[in-house]
Amino acid sequence: MKWPKPLLIIILLPLYFLSCDSKPYPHVLQLADSLTNICPDSAIVLLKQFKDSASQESKETQMYYQLLTIKAKDKAYIAHTSDSLMLEVLHYYEKKKDKKYLPEAYYYAGRVYRDLGDAPQALDYFFKAIDTFSDTPIDYKLISHIYTQIGMLYLYQDTYDEALEVLRKAYQYNILADDSIGIIYSLRDIGRTFTTLNCADSSLYYYKKAFIEAEQVHNEPLMGIVQSELSGLYIQLEMYPEANDAIQYSNKHIKGHNTAPHYAILADYYYCINQLDSATYYYTQVANFNDFYQKQGGYKGLGNIAYKKGQYKEAMEYFDKYLTYTDSIKRITDTNTIRKMQSLYNYQLREKQNHKLQQKNEKQKFWIIILTATIALSITLSTIYQQYNKRKKQKIQEQQRLLNEYKEKQYHESLHYIEYNKKQLCQLEETLKQAENEKNELKLNLINAQKELLEHTNKQVEAKQRTLQFYETALKKSYIYKKFHLANEDSKIKAEDWNVLAEEIDKTYNRFTSRLYTLYAFSEREIRICLLIKINLKPSKIAPLIPCAKQTLTSIRKKMYEKVYNQQGSPELWDDFIRNF
Repeated sequence: MKWPKPLLIIILLPLYFLSCDSKPYPHVLQLADSLTNICPDSAIVLLKQFKDSASQESKETQMYYQLLTIKAKDKAYIAHTSDSLMLEVLHYYEKKKDKKYLPEAYYYAGRVYRDLGDAPQALDYFFKAIDTFSDTPIDYKLISHIYTQIGMLYLYQDTYDEALEVLRKAYQYNILADDSIGIIYSLRDIGRTFTTLNCADSSLYYYKKAFIEAEQVHNEPLMGIVQSELSGLYIQLEMYPEANDAIQYSNKHIKGHNTAPHYAILADYYYCINQLDSATYYYTQVANFNDFYQKQGGYKGLGNIAYKKGQYKEAMEYFDKYLTYTDSIKRITDTNTIRKMQSLYNYQLREKQNHKLQQKNEKQKFWIIILTATIALSITLSTIYQQYNKRKKQKIQEQQRLLNEYKEKQYHESLHYIEYNKKQLCQLEETLKQAENEKNELKLNLINAQKELLEHTNKQVEAKQRTLQFYETALKKSYIYKKFHLANEDSKIKAEDWNVLAEEIDKTYNRFTSRLYTLYAFSEREIRICLLIKINLKPSKIAPLIPCAKQTLTSIRKKMYEKVYNQQGSPELWDDFIRNF
């Protein structure tokens, strides 16, 4: 919203004269500060009008003016292109140790560096902003914004668990601030995070909750934003009628800075329903936005359409542009760097706390000794605890990585994969016929190369399947297999029998026990249970051989699932995992 110039003059003149009273800042700046949240464009106009007068004011007023200028531009979604002004403001408030404006200065410094593509620096300033609240009353609204920005940075780094944690904090602080708009955005952001985690049910829940909240405050633009992102989720779930309804609603309300992500969703929708002309239009619009993420998605979409149409030269050009922006984003947002910044922040926070305690007790030498010992112990315990948590987290991440690798490997060695490749071959045959009719040699060579690759892959998988069948047949005919299948609670099973069974299973199923140990340090008892599940013994047969009660066996299988997946599950899920592992 832009105010008419005559109206601005009417407002500015009395405010300028009022600025000469005893209040710390001119009224025009106080008004601009109030306008930044509700009408930032008008705040920018006011600040521009006051620019010449600001140079005649005190240093304190000049810095306040500069901070408001940065704030207003940020609220108006004007991208920051330089940090020079921000650094001047920061230096002033840091030197002054200003408890009122320093948190806000740190926050907008983070925003500036985010726009400049320096994610680690942005994160550092966001953490510094949070740190300032250890000495001052918490500004619930500001701290909710800070956690939201941290959450967005984590999302860009694909660190989804961390993102979910801080976005939930943002939601809690928005509730404390009684900020209905902030609550809606927080719910939207949590829904967005669950989408990236492939938790569709949770994502739908939070998006729908966000829409209800927006309805209650009659905020149609926000309702449009939520519906737009909800349509994106529906597209992922291939729920195209629901996606269409959400798109039709959001089309009426989306505008301004929300246009780019909405266009991206529209492009994906039209591509999925094979309306390629409409998809091309919107992907082109997305690629023209001045944002690396939008350009990346836009060129990828245009490349897919060109390939689908058989325009291979154009497809390669689009994919080259896509890869260029992918590399740029990777350079800007480095996950390891972000995680290092998190660790650095934790370390700096502890050091600062120690320094404060030492300063506080500097004059009391006797207590310094006691407190120093206490602090040292606390640091040691804290470090040990943090290292434990770090190792635990790394272990969970490694478990998940190995599980994903095993799952992917199993699929690529399965009959399902062969069938999928055969379908691909059938499609290629059709495409080959078209290419022959078109006498397109480039296309013919490309398709034949794809065919050869798929056929070679299928032969390899089929060979592995035959080998596995051979080993499984040999295992079932072995005396040790029969011994365990015929065994009961009165049977005498020796340690040697268990070793032989493990050896046979390892030979058949590619180091079965070793691979299990890479996921978790299972006990001997747990490994034996897994061996019996692997040879398809029922729980009623397994329990007497361990030996243990049937209820105990159920509990052990559930706990093993939790150890590997770090979530609750049934004993049947564990049995399925072992049989396919």
